[in-house]
Amino acid sequence: MSPAFARALVALWFLAALATLGLAPLFDYDETVYAQTALDMMRHHAWLTPEANGMPFHEKPAVIYYLMDASFLVFGPSAFAARLPSTLMTLATALLLARAGRRLGDAAMGWMAAAIFLTMLETGLLGRAAILDPTLNLCIAGALLYYLVWKRGGKPGDMALAAAFAGLAVSVKGPVGVVVPLMVAGLDRLLDKQPRPWRDIPWRMVIPAFLITAVPWYAAQVLTHSWSFLRDFIWVHNIQRAMHPMQGHGGRWFYYLPVFAISVIPWLAWLPRAARDGWQQLRASRAEGAPADLPRLCLVWMASVIALFSLAQTKLPHYISSVYPATALLLAWSARKAATSGRAAMLFTAALVALPGLALFSLPWIWPHLPAFVHHPRALAIVTQPLSPGWPVALTGGALVAAALVAARLPSRRALSGAAALGLAMQLAFFTAPGMFAGRLIQGPAARIADEARRLPPDAPLLSLHLNAPSVSFGAGRNFRMAQADEIARLAAAGQRFAVFLRAEHRAELARAVSLPAPRVNQGGYLLYVFEGKR
Repeated sequence: MSPAFARALVALWFLAALATLGLAPLFDYDETVYAQTALDMMRHHAWLTPEANGMPFHEKPAVIYYLMDASFLVFGPSAFAARLPSTLMTLATALLLARAGRRLGDAAMGWMAAAIFLTMLETGLLGRAAILDPTLNLCIAGALLYYLVWKRGGKPGDMALAAAFAGLAVSVKGPVGVVVPLMVAGLDRLLDKQPRPWRDIPWRMVIPAFLITAVPWYAAQVLTHSWSFLRDFIWVHNIQRAMHPMQGHGGRWFYYLPVFAISVIPWLAWLPRAARDGWQQLRASRAEGAPADLPRLCLVWMASVIALFSLAQTKLPHYISSVYPATALLLAWSARKAATSGRAAMLFTAALVALPGLALFSLPWIWPHLPAFVHHPRALAIVTQPLSPGWPVALTGGALVAAALVAARLPSRRALSGAAALGLAMQLAFFTAPGMFAGRLIQGPAARIADEARRLPPDAPLLSLHLNAPSVSFGAGRNFRMAQADEIARLAAAGQRFAVFLRAEHRAELARAVSLPAPRVNQGGYLLYVFEGKR
């Protein structure tokens, strides 16, 4: 893959991401709770303490909300604006890889790593998601890449910059922002087998750089809410999340192995060779003194992060996403030194990418028969809506299959370029017509509820029974309040006008408490009732 092709691919990825950011609505729960929190902070001028749906929201620091608010001020509250910071942070991570390659003496490797990183499936997904992980991943990558640059003979300022990135990571998500860089860099220094591996670190620059970027928001929170805030933030939302599955997000010890394998498509077939090359370089470095700091750091980075989050009890696919810059850099390093072609890997990749293309192509014909195979009530309510994938989804799947067939016929010298182009094509296929259809299918009921809620008078309460759907608040431009069935019954008895939304499975509970009118919305397992009150 030539540097010119890699640079062009980076530019194409950015343009494609911008074009597809707003095609699908924000999805509950993570995307909409971040977007709604940012919107509440802006509307209520609560710039210090995040608020979600009008209530304090201490799960995450405020940096991501500031970025979203800046986007909202320019573009207005929308899915595009909420996701734009993630796209920019993902692009910045790719450019950071390119810069690291130049600082390490191989600019072509840096641009190749940038292109590989952007064309990974998980990178494309996170770069179009209104969540904080792309910003966190930029900071962790900055910390470890500048650590490597400093170790290669860089200036003390490079190590200070690494510490500043780690501090920013703490400001983005909390303790994990410094735990990951410290763990990876610490293991790498121990493997150096120096008598005192910490002695040469410029601590007088590192410590202030870290504190300046990590401490200010937390200090302001402690001054405002006392030490109880910091205790709750660290204990409940960090330590407890690691010790116990939260919000039903658990998994077995091997959870992240298939997650990682799927996330790096279309580069999965190249990983075994890259890992083998890295291991051989490590053995050669012990025997012959050959330089191995880059592949070693990448391998330690990947293995330790996956191991750390495998031990944690709360698991979500994007928790290990900080490994993808390291994965891309290792793949690029291996490709630069490889003497053999990637023909077999390209054939495997083309077959792997063709499979979801075939699934999308056949979806309109499979869709009418799908309810017979779905048994979960919520899933059944979703797939039985009066919606169909239609010919745009089939056409997109066919185009992806065609791209895979073309890539499979490329000569060996163009295998890497073909895989990168195929990764970009796969992202475009997923985030155009199929993504729009998934948005209508999953978020359509909440969007209808939000439309109806906008028509309510401002003094009519909007309530929810056992359903936290921030997309309703974001779409309606107003907050809702979680209420119990007995409180709803009291409001109805008092003759007050209000609305309540819930899942269909909780209708019987509400019906026992109050006489229900005809539902204003009944779609996809969601219900909205409007109580008109006394006129």
